Amino acid sequence: METPLTPDEVAEMLGLSRPFVARLLGDAEIPSYHLPGNGHRLVRLADVLDFQDRRERRAEGRRRVMEVAEEAELPY
Repeated sequence: METPLTPDEVAEMLGLSRPFVARLLGDAEIPSYHLPGNGHRLVRLADVLDFQDRRERRAEGRRRVMEVAEEAELPY
Protein backbone atom coordinates (compact mmCIF):
# COMPACT_ATOMS: atom_id res chain seq x y z
CA MET A 1 0.00 0.00 0.00
CA GLU A 2 3.01 2.31 0.26
CA THR A 3 3.57 2.01 -3.48
CA PRO A 4 4.39 5.48 -4.84
CA LEU A 5 2.56 6.55 -8.00
CA THR A 6 3.13 9.48 -10.32
CA PRO A 7 0.24 11.82 -11.10
CA ASP A 8 0.09 10.28 -14.61
CA GLU A 9 -0.33 6.82 -13.09
CA VAL A 10 -3.02 8.12 -10.72
CA ALA A 11 -4.89 9.69 -13.64
CA GLU A 12 -4.77 6.46 -15.60
CA MET A 13 -5.83 4.38 -12.61
CA LEU A 14 -8.84 6.59 -11.85
CA GLY A 15 -9.77 7.25 -15.47
CA LEU A 16 -9.33 11.00 -15.00
CA SER A 17 -7.34 13.59 -16.91
CA ARG A 18 -3.86 14.53 -15.75
CA PRO A 19 -4.81 18.21 -15.25
CA PHE A 20 -7.81 17.19 -13.10
CA VAL A 21 -5.59 14.95 -10.97
CA ALA A 22 -3.10 17.82 -10.61
CA ARG A 23 -5.95 20.00 -9.31
CA LEU A 24 -7.02 17.29 -6.86
CA LEU A 25 -3.43 17.06 -5.61
CA GLY A 26 -3.13 20.84 -5.36
CA ASP A 27 -6.38 21.02 -3.37
CA ALA A 28 -5.19 18.13 -1.14
CA GLU A 29 -8.20 16.01 -2.12
CA ILE A 30 -5.58 13.33 -2.67
CA PRO A 31 -2.52 13.69 -0.42
CA SER A 32 0.82 13.86 -2.19
CA TYR A 33 4.44 14.58 -1.39
CA HIS A 34 7.41 16.00 -3.25
CA LEU A 35 10.64 14.17 -3.83
CA PRO A 36 13.54 15.79 -1.97
CA GLY A 37 15.35 18.31 -4.11
CA ASN A 38 12.80 18.57 -6.93
CA GLY A 39 9.21 19.44 -7.65
CA HIS A 40 7.95 16.05 -8.78
CA ARG A 41 5.00 14.75 -6.81
CA LEU A 42 4.32 11.21 -5.72
CA VAL A 43 1.11 9.76 -4.35
CA ARG A 44 0.72 6.73 -2.13
CA LEU A 45 -1.45 3.95 -3.58
CA ALA A 46 -3.38 3.80 -0.28
CA ASP A 47 -4.35 7.49 -0.67
CA VAL A 48 -5.56 6.89 -4.23
CA LEU A 49 -7.67 3.94 -3.08
CA ASP A 50 -9.12 6.03 -0.22
CA PHE A 51 -10.03 8.79 -2.68
CA GLN A 52 -11.63 6.29 -5.06
CA ASP A 53 -13.70 4.83 -2.21
CA ARG A 54 -14.90 8.28 -1.10
CA ARG A 55 -15.80 9.13 -4.71
CA GLU A 56 -17.80 5.93 -5.15
CA ARG A 57 -19.70 6.48 -1.87
CA ARG A 58 -20.66 10.02 -2.94
CA ALA A 59 -21.86 8.73 -6.30
CA GLU A 60 -23.93 6.03 -4.58
CA GLY A 61 -25.47 8.67 -2.30
CA ARG A 62 -26.46 10.78 -5.30
CA ARG A 63 -28.03 7.73 -6.97
CA ARG A 64 -30.07 7.02 -3.84
CA VAL A 65 -31.31 10.59 -3.64
CA MET A 66 -32.38 10.46 -7.29
CA GLU A 67 -34.19 7.14 -6.74
CA VAL A 68 -36.10 8.56 -3.76
CA ALA A 69 -36.97 11.69 -5.74
CA GLU A 70 -38.23 9.60 -8.66
CA GLU A 71 -40.27 7.32 -6.38
CA ALA A 72 -41.85 10.36 -4.73
CA GLU A 73 -42.34 11.91 -8.19
CA LEU A 74 -40.43 15.01 -7.13
CA PRO A 75 -38.86 17.21 -9.78
CA TYR A 76 -35.08 17.35 -9.72
